[in-house]
Amino acid sequence: MNTYLDNAKQELMRTDHLLYVSLKYTRTVDILKSILKKLIAVFDNCIMALLKLKVEQGKIKEVPSNVMSRIETVEKFYPHPEFKQLLNFYLVMRKLDKGEPIRSNEYRRGVRMSVTLKGIIVEVDIDSIEEYFKLTETLLRITSRILTLAEDGGEENLEDITHGVRIDLKFERG
Repeated sequence: MNTYLDNAKQELMRTDHLLYVSLKYTRTVDILKSILKKLIAVFDNCIMALLKLKVEQGKIKEVPSNVMSRIETVEKFYPHPEFKQLLNFYLVMRKLDKGEPIRSNEYRRGVRMSVTLKGIIVEVDIDSIEEYFKLTETLLRITSRILTLAEDGGEENLEDITHGVRIDLKFERG
């Protein structure tokens, strides 16, 4: 359980470097795709950590094998609307990663990766990937707080946890 959380933190740290150093100097779609893959890995590790917690608590027998089953199981135990939005965002990121990107403005500030999802063109640029990073950081913080509360024997109140995380992140980001 903590291994997954540690892996998620490490991936987010690598993503931070890719976002604020590598992308700043290279400005390529390949870096955008790498960031997207790392953000997906953070989500995967957070979801696994939450599921392992439920296995340890005896609420489920084993971690589901496929992604959709994992998401449904996590949604069942954590039915907060903000948490559901984060999981839906995760599914969108997975679809973006699997789609064939159209490259534009490489090597410039306006570098853009466009992917067509169900007839809708989704554009990923530097500003949007920063927002993706912030959403992923939010999920990591929520997961970390849930696991910390579980270790301390406290009761999970998802409303309080998400509210606290929002306040902390707002304070840190200014």
